[in-house]
Amino acid sequence: MASGDTLVILTPLGAELPASNYGSMGARNAHPHLAFDTTTQEIAFWSFALPANYAGNGLSVTLHWMTASGITTGTVGWDLSIERMSDGATALDSDNFATAQTVTAATVPGTSGVVKKTTGSVPAANMNSAVAGDSVRLRVRRDVANDNAAGDAQLILIEVKEA
Repeated sequence: MASGDTLVILTPLGAELPASNYGSMGARNAHPHLAFDTTTQEIAFWSFALPANYAGNGLSVTLHWMTASGITTGTVGWDLSIERMSDGATALDSDNFATAQTVTAATVPGTSGVVKKTTGSVPAANMNSAVAGDSVRLRVRRDVANDNAAGDAQLILIEVKEA
């Protein structure tokens, strides 16, 4: 696996939602999205396996998002975290996420509905020792403490690459 190679594409339809404080499912012109609130730190999860040829360089995660109707000013931030679900070793009865990694808040597009891409990194040291072949779970949260767009951020796609 070369640095920069895509490992997985994640969509809102594959999200795993917690019992509370989750991004809510919606659609915009038939494009599914998860809407993350401006004041409550909402969460969504995605599970996937690291490919056999994953070289252990950490992850580069690009979030494709837009703002809710009428939101054309401010910034939106996110954070990312990985939970390793290792073979024969990880009990899934409780969460075991590594330290959250901040995605720098980005200025929203000047037009609602225009897609913005922001990228964050999850260094190998913050992946709970995940290796090729391991199942992992990616947690995505809107970083409401570090952004100021007064409305929902609508997540439409996530691309996970080898860093």
